[in-house]
Amino acid sequence: MEIQARILNKAEELFLTLGFKSVTMNDIAQELGISKKTIYQHFEDKKALVEAVCGFVLNNTECMEKECISTAENPVQEIVMMSKCMRDMLETMNPAIFYDLQKYYPKAWQMYRLEKERIRKVMLKNLEMGIEQGYFRNDLNVEILSRMRIELIDMAFNGQMFPAKDFSLIEVQEAFVDHFVRGVVTEKGLNTYNELKQNI
Repeated sequence: MEIQARILNKAEELFLTLGFKSVTMNDIAQELGISKKTIYQHFEDKKALVEAVCGFVLNNTECMEKECISTAENPVQEIVMMSKCMRDMLETMNPAIFYDLQKYYPKAWQMYRLEKERIRKVMLKNLEMGIEQGYFRNDLNVEILSRMRIELIDMAFNGQMFPAKDFSLIEVQEAFVDHFVRGVVTEKGLNTYNELKQNI
């Protein structure tokens, strides 16, 4: 594997599990068995590496999301599939990473904020399709609900509201998804949702 890709992969693993702030360039170099100098030949500084990792993660997330959309048979299944992808990602993710980004890496944080807006538009389209196909109620305000759904994702990472010692990040996100879906579905949508949950 090309050295730059190895650095990126190892940095992603360490940053997402331990947090962006606590992992040093030295930690990454030691884990890879290379010198810090080698890392600096490919990434100007830690900030540049953090931004590269964020871009890498966000790109992978978008690819997984597109796969869910292209393979889902209906808008309810699309939400369930995306929720499963998120659950897989969250299994090893440290909730502190969003605080770290916001406080120490403004450019990377801005990348995340732009990604949130992209996901909101995907959610908006999902809601509109669900209404059109009879899975979601036709009295929904999709603009409000698409924004609410995105903010719920962020809320789960709030360590003051959901301390890690008391709540699993996956448990919180899944409770939010379940609450959201049950709030928007018609009877047809609820039957589909219950069937999908039984098969997971």
